[in-house]
Amino acid sequence: ALSLLEMIAEDALLPDVISYSAVISACEKCDRWQQALAFLKVMQKAHLQPNVISYSAAISAFEKGQQWQQALALLAEMRRADLLPNVISYSATISACEKGGQWEQALDCFNDLRSYDLLPDVISYNAAVCAFGKGGQWQQALGLLDEMRKTGLLPSVISYSAAISACEKGEQWQQALGLLEVMQRCTLLPNVIVYNSAISACEQGEKWRQALDLLEVMRNAKLLPNVISNNAAISACEKGLQWQHAIRLLEAMRKDDLLPDGISYSAVISACAKGEEQCSSRFAFKR
Repeated sequence: ALSLLEMIAEDALLPDVISYSAVISACEKCDRWQQALAFLKVMQKAHLQPNVISYSAAISAFEKGQQWQQALALLAEMRRADLLPNVISYSATISACEKGGQWEQALDCFNDLRSYDLLPDVISYNAAVCAFGKGGQWQQALGLLDEMRKTGLLPSVISYSAAISACEKGEQWQQALGLLEVMQRCTLLPNVIVYNSAISACEQGEKWRQALDLLEVMRNAKLLPNVISNNAAISACEKGLQWQHAIRLLEAMRKDDLLPDGISYSAVISACAKGEEQCSSRFAFKR
């Protein structure tokens, strides 16, 4: 795309909005947000008004580059230029805010989208649910998931994964397991990330049995638990004073050719220490 733009200039032709938009889109696909912004500025200096496609491509480049402030600034610039952002513009901005951990800004953008009578699509909803997930706003995340269904949109694995992650951060293990069951009823196949969030939610709720059950469900589904899965389950066992299970999980990691990390060993050591205290107190009580 850049070569074509250079050829246009060499032939003494003036690039138009379509040419620049194509180049900005190419920059977005190559994760080059700085170049996308530069070409947008060049357009304006050439007295060419960027259109919705130009702005949307640049905002998408900012989203991939985790530049949420730049994305919001371009969205505001579009409005000042009397251009109505489309669903793509808003979805990319919401996603940029999500990646920047700005769930309040993401919510503002999502509400703004609806105020212009634009219909959010699955991508818009997913971006907003992900933003709430990172912010631990589990009620907001579940509300959007319910809203998706009511509007006739089918939540995807990404939608449920983000909502379960929100429940995990909000220490809502029952809600997390409930969403996992809904996924399975909808014939959606949870992936390792989904299970990890659910196991972490159980760990947060000190539900070691449920955490171990989920590990078994993963294996039955031909999904190999990774280090994160095992660490969350080990931590759940540590909190539940189940040092024997913690040691077994560490041994199982080695059998699965998984390399335990500092978190794995720390949790097992802590579980064993708590187990010794428990044994000592029981022995003292019997004496």
